[in-house]
Amino acid sequence: MTVKSSQVHHQIICANVFIRRGGRLLVLRRSPTRRYAANVVHPVGGKVEPDENPFAAAAREVKEETGLKVTNMRLEAVLLDLAPVPGEPHNWLIYHFSADWAAGEPHETDEGELVWMSPAEFVQQPLHPSLQGIAEHILDPRKGTLFVTHTYNADGGINGRFKNECVNGRPLWAPVWPLARRWSWRRPFVTAE
Repeated sequence: MTVKSSQVHHQIICANVFIRRGGRLLVLRRSPTRRYAANVVHPVGGKVEPDENPFAAAAREVKEETGLKVTNMRLEAVLLDLAPVPGEPHNWLIYHFSADWAAGEPHETDEGELVWMSPAEFVQQPLHPSLQGIAEHILDPRKGTLFVTHTYNADGGINGRFKNECVNGRPLWAPVWPLARRWSWRRPFVTAE
């Protein structure tokens, strides 16, 4: 198969994690000295390395930035930000995960200040524009994975937001198919109740 240059995507890929512990979230208040997104509150995370999958990158970023171990990592949202940084031609593909704290205590990071806060406190913070308006959805465990495309204006503000949500839990056919429970061993994405 020949790949045309128009089929090659030039984008920065990131993996971020909202870490839960006792009804609170561990998030990062980015340093005021950061070139990009200074002073915003953001989940822990960073760029995916070449040949690294986003799930592995998310776990690695948590360990590097916080020193914590997490469990029950779940994909909450995938964002495609079209040229979000004024003057830079790159799109950003961002995977947002949630996870439960498993062990350890947060250590200092040069990325900014790690802070524990409630979900209600988080949504009131200065957030990155791509999280504004969707953070509550991401933090609601009853919601499905959110897929969002953002377009930006010349000032770096959101110009347009296009959202789709996957169904949470079992596939749509599971409740009406009486054998789904018995066949769950063949379909690992079905949870037997």
